[in-house]
Amino acid sequence: MSVSSFEILFDDILYEIFRYLSPVDILQSFFSLNKRLSRVIINEHLWHIHIGGRLVSLRLTLINVIGGWSFISSSFRYHQTTLLQRLHLIDIKPHEFDKLLRNHLIKQLHTLLVDVTPSNPFNCLQVEGIYLVKVCSRKPLLKICRLPFNHDYRNVNKIENNSLRYQMTLPNLLNRNHLRTLTIGIHTSYFLERLLLCIPLIENLSFAIKDQDISANNAHDRITLPATIDPHLLQYLLRLRIHCLNNISFHRTMALLSSVFSQVCHLSLKLEACTFISGSFIISGDIIQELCIDRLKPMATYSLNLLLYVEHDLKEKIIFNSFLKVAFTHRQRPRIFIQECNDCGIHHTCHCYMVYTIPFNDTILSSYMFSRDLEKSCKMSTDVIDLFPRANTLSLYGYKKTNRIRDLVNSINSISSLVPWSLLTHIQINGSDIITQYTLKSMLQMAYNVHTLEIFDDRGILFRSMLHNKDNFGTLINQQIKSLNIFDITWTLQNVQRFCTLLSNQFPNLKTLSFTISDSYLYWQWKPSCIIDGKNKSTKRIVNLISLLVDHLQQLVWLEINFCNLNVSNTPCFPNLIRRQLHQYPLSRPCRLRCSNNMTQIRM
Repeated sequence: MSVSSFEILFDDILYEIFRYLSPVDILQSFFSLNKRLSRVIINEHLWHIHIGGRLVSLRLTLINVIGGWSFISSSFRYHQTTLLQRLHLIDIKPHEFDKLLRNHLIKQLHTLLVDVTPSNPFNCLQVEGIYLVKVCSRKPLLKICRLPFNHDYRNVNKIENNSLRYQMTLPNLLNRNHLRTLTIGIHTSYFLERLLLCIPLIENLSFAIKDQDISANNAHDRITLPATIDPHLLQYLLRLRIHCLNNISFHRTMALLSSVFSQVCHLSLKLEACTFISGSFIISGDIIQELCIDRLKPMATYSLNLLLYVEHDLKEKIIFNSFLKVAFTHRQRPRIFIQECNDCGIHHTCHCYMVYTIPFNDTILSSYMFSRDLEKSCKMSTDVIDLFPRANTLSLYGYKKTNRIRDLVNSINSISSLVPWSLLTHIQINGSDIITQYTLKSMLQMAYNVHTLEIFDDRGILFRSMLHNKDNFGTLINQQIKSLNIFDITWTLQNVQRFCTLLSNQFPNLKTLSFTISDSYLYWQWKPSCIIDGKNKSTKRIVNLISLLVDHLQQLVWLEINFCNLNVSNTPCFPNLIRRQLHQYPLSRPCRLRCSNNMTQIRM
């Protein structure tokens, strides 16, 4: 092959070639051929030569990276990382993680931490605990493990088909472990029952539970609660962090762990649930007091983050008032706040409210939290960073004509001083009627470190004001926001090119962009199968859209287009055709492509 032919190969082909070569060979053979190859090598391979046998701790971020693990694994092949003890992976994909676990060079790990983004496939696993079993069987020295992978309990048939396998392997493999700290994602309480029998040395345990939910029709006497665990099996347990995602999950978890509450030093309880005003499995202030608070030893600390939806209780507020009366809400430490949530998206018969402790340790702050009660309880001298030490996201809810979002940016109002503006890097807007452009403009000026904006706009009102730069609103967005995520149901395959043309003209400084194309809006629906040459036409539109954004957004490094389809068979995205089109008509910049029926991703 001639040099001129080699130089025009796609990046994907170059990466495949590089996989068979050592970093030194790559530098010596290709680095000086041309600017393009030099850039690819510097960005993707040069760091390999700095990793050697003395590496002890490694942290890798794979967010918005396509095929990033192939470069990392090549380093393990050419460098004997026998001293590596701590590995932190951010947004690794399942197939990449499987390859990692087969690598014998990291068998000696004592700390394995994994974090994933909401769109990661690890959030919808079919078999509970499958990766925990894999990790513990192949990493015998592991003491600290974080695998926040979520099981999708709706895959009932898959669970039944695989249940025998993991029921047999879980005790056998985990009994030999040395785990002291374990964090797992969403599982069922039935899995938790078996897990607790397999981690005898555990000191810090964190998990989320989601069982099949109950309704008002079967809320009475149809749920069986598990027997409590023998406390001697968890005699070293000191810290417990529980996240329950519905009513039955809470009651089953409390029954299972009731015997160990008295030995823990700290309990963290997060709960999101619908409940009723009567029945065996309600959640009230008295229930929280009885099942959680009263079981703790006197010197134990606790934190609460409860979000409750109470059916048919909007007028009498029976459950809400029960929290106002119980003893733990009147203690000085920790301070408890109870805040009603008024949202037009909540059913008119449902009463919604939050119960939370200060300091609040979650990363996402709801706009509901900043109430008059919080304002009265916190003195002006209070350091808001102490109130919300881990906050990085402000999530806006409500209705712009009735909520207090405007008060958050009113410098005269003391509520504004309780928002940790300097800590915020993300703002989420959950609806089109939540905030005006003027309030958002003031908010961005106060939250000067915000660089990511997520807009879930069901009518496109707010984003249109940005695109048309009304009162220089778009200019401010362009100067401050580097990452933009848009879900606007009015964006369809017919009109999205017009929106993206305006977007690329108004926001040329964007580095990452994610948006959704809906297949239907009102009564219009895209059906390629019903259109003559429909697949090729939709593919051409998508490829033209990608080319437009890559050409005009010169600072863009990540592009993600999602397709929201009422019927999977009607998707306008055909991966094989898109790949063929981009091969025949390459983009203006080198890139990597990942494509499926519901998503297309481009990494520049």
